[in-house]
Amino acid sequence: MKRQRRAGVATLAVSIIVCSNIASHLHGQTSDPALNALVKKGILTEQEAKDALAAAEAEFKKKVGPELRTSWKEGLSFQSAGGLFKGKLGGRVQLDIASFSEDDDVEARFGDIPAAVEFRRVRLSLEGEIGTALPVIFKTEYDFATSETEFKDVFVGIDKIPFVGRIQAGHFKEPIGLEVLTSSRFLTFLERATPMEAFVPERNIGVMASGSQLDEHLTYAAGVFTDTGSSGKIVSSIDSNYRLSARVTGLPWYDEASKGARLLHLGLSGSYIDPGDAGTRFRARPEAHLAPRFVDTGTNAPFFLGADHQQLGGAEAALVLGPFSAQAEYVRTWVNSPGVSAAFDGFYVFASWFITGEHRNYRRSNGTFDRIVPNNSFTDGGLGAWEVALRYSYLDLNDEGVNGGRLNDITGGVNWYLNSNSKIQVNYVNAMVDRGTTDGTAHVFQGRFAVDF
Repeated sequence: MKRQRRAGVATLAVSIIVCSNIASHLHGQTSDPALNALVKKGILTEQEAKDALAAAEAEFKKKVGPELRTSWKEGLSFQSAGGLFKGKLGGRVQLDIASFSEDDDVEARFGDIPAAVEFRRVRLSLEGEIGTALPVIFKTEYDFATSETEFKDVFVGIDKIPFVGRIQAGHFKEPIGLEVLTSSRFLTFLERATPMEAFVPERNIGVMASGSQLDEHLTYAAGVFTDTGSSGKIVSSIDSNYRLSARVTGLPWYDEASKGARLLHLGLSGSYIDPGDAGTRFRARPEAHLAPRFVDTGTNAPFFLGADHQQLGGAEAALVLGPFSAQAEYVRTWVNSPGVSAAFDGFYVFASWFITGEHRNYRRSNGTFDRIVPNNSFTDGGLGAWEVALRYSYLDLNDEGVNGGRLNDITGGVNWYLNSNSKIQVNYVNAMVDRGTTDGTAHVFQGRFAVDF
């Protein structure tokens, strides 16, 4: 009878310890005092207490699993027991090399452009969410490619808000343009097209609401921002330096059976800008970061420090038909100032084809393109994924006496995706510049070795 009594008490103790462990998991308490009290009163022996504790811990792990689960899927992810906290550690390294050949006109204007090598991007990031019903989201991302550390995406927010989606505040990309919002890890070419570099601001400090509807066939984003420069470290007065930006995209056609291998994407975006004392200037390189800026409205334009306001509008489209895809964007900006009102515009169009049969992956939640996953990774003994692409871009920075120049680029590219986290890219750019007395052509040969997770 005494043995049965002890067994019953031990079973009760196990239940107490399970509940206590669960309680400790939620409230930061421990079950040890309860066990010690039972041993002290002689209800349990020390060995029975140890057995009860071991059984309780086994039961607890069975119910809620390990405290922290880690996994690898194109990056290192981790999750706490019960899913209360989720996070991901990420990073990228992009090493570029480029050489240039220019005719006499271009060389006379910009000099002999030397061959060069650089780390285009070297970044580390940590992002995650805390909570389940209305999780708090965060991300911190820093770039170490230059002598000064720059922060990129650094924000906090709340997700899964009914009828809204997500609200976030911090330093991140304004919702303008398909190519700019697509991560540099997943670009088809080494650099974004010249009109996007000239007109679209990328990251600024602001507050934005975003989300999707109609089973992710419609996405939307809108926010208010202040121009903080490329590094995000320079903050000027918000009273006379603000930007109202918004974007909406749709999927008129999305083939569910092919899991997104066949789709049509359309989008519109725009921004109303009060530049304040920051000035208004537009310039661009010939789609090579190691090249000088071939076109530039400069600091002598009548609106550089005197613009009352600026409007920016853009239209975008993308088509994916299995291994073939096409993408195009048009951007136009209007600058109004007491001295002059001018308008500048540009566009690009490109097509790509995966020789090995893969397709561009589309992220329906925000209307951008995602990571390429080879059918047979080179690092696992296959060929990897091979893609060829061709792009034409045009930028016009001449209007109302402003002679920033015109730039036409033809870019051909070959991409070799060794696996889903590494690739080698080679681009050739034929850049034709018409700026003042300069009317010539430059040839750019460049390559990139890239790893990201």
